[in-house]
Amino acid sequence: MLLSNVLKTDPDIEPARLLGQGSDWSDRSNRYGPTNPTPHSHKKKAIIAIAAVVPLLVIAVATATALWLKRKKYNRSIAAQPNGNYDSNRKFSHNELKRITNNFENNIGTGGYGSVYLGVLEDGVQCAVKVLSHSSKQGLKEFSAEAKNLTRVHHKNLVSLMGYCIDKYCMAIVYEYMKEGNLLDKLKDNTMPLSWKQRLRIAYESAVGLEYLHHGCDPPLIHRDVKTSNILLNANLEAKVADFGLSRAFNNEASCRVLTTVVGTVGYLDPEYYTSNQLSAKSDVFSFGIVLLEIITGRPPIVPGVEGNLEEWVHQKLSEGDIQSIVDPMMQGKYDINSVWKVTNLACKCTEHTSSERPTMTVVVTDLKESLDLEVSTEGMHNESTKTFITDVRHDSLETANADRMSVPGPIVR
Repeated sequence: MLLSNVLKTDPDIEPARLLGQGSDWSDRSNRYGPTNPTPHSHKKKAIIAIAAVVPLLVIAVATATALWLKRKKYNRSIAAQPNGNYDSNRKFSHNELKRITNNFENNIGTGGYGSVYLGVLEDGVQCAVKVLSHSSKQGLKEFSAEAKNLTRVHHKNLVSLMGYCIDKYCMAIVYEYMKEGNLLDKLKDNTMPLSWKQRLRIAYESAVGLEYLHHGCDPPLIHRDVKTSNILLNANLEAKVADFGLSRAFNNEASCRVLTTVVGTVGYLDPEYYTSNQLSAKSDVFSFGIVLLEIITGRPPIVPGVEGNLEEWVHQKLSEGDIQSIVDPMMQGKYDINSVWKVTNLACKCTEHTSSERPTMTVVVTDLKESLDLEVSTEGMHNESTKTFITDVRHDSLETANADRMSVPGPIVR
């Protein structure tokens, strides 16, 4: 109980006893009998009590003020983040959506059940508005599933929900805007191609998001549509997994299988799930293995022409011992070959046709982190050796210049 509350409840309580000094006072009374304290002694005791209580009150007030200021600062910092202090249960009206999207002017893509528009909220923060298409066959079911799943998944590597709209004119989901679009388009961009380190970081962050779905949610979720177009990138190229319209809950057992209709995207589908209708967390692992192969090669999952699918093409090249021939040429050879081998081996394990032979997403996260650390350290050593080389060249050039100056004849003495 706070000190002020105690005093308010019992104003006649002895202040010295309240401060832990009551035992000495009680012993004196019992030993020598009751005394008649003088007015001077009353005044002295009151001064002592006040002198003891006031510092405690000052400390309490100072502590409360400090906590309040800290909390206020924290709230401001959260509110400043695009996916921070927003109420995911905010309900937008159709008119509000028209206003923030400028009457649905800027179409930035197409989701599983409708178009996505760029919006700007009242505080200037950009958002993405995914609107349900009336012509979508599975649209309403996917919309409901995504809205439900987004309200209960909260992780820095999963796209955040900012609100929704359900009225007679429109059904839509509002989520954070990812400025750099999706990984599929980014891999095709030859104007500013992704470096190997950037690709590794994107792969690692995406794996962390999926690992959270498998082990951090209650109940856990299987995404069921893992692909490069569902991995979004913000302005800092930080990766976040999106599109939870096909996600399915399962129990915590690692070997759990769910009998369900096969859904997903051709090229990413787990062959075991496709033939048996038995869905498991390892189905996401297979799909993510295809994503890893895309990141390494820059090729789509279905390779045009007679080469077959991406997985088969990579295995054929690796059987010839030629890993450099599978690496995306847009990286211009700027990568650590050991790091590429490690990630390629991981992708091959993820795409094993028997699910029991595939790693869990937890193992995938660990392996990708090691590969990323290897690439970062190799890059650091390369930069250091480059600096040393440049210094040596400058030093040699300086010595050559000095030697040249010494060889130039001076003026002739007459």
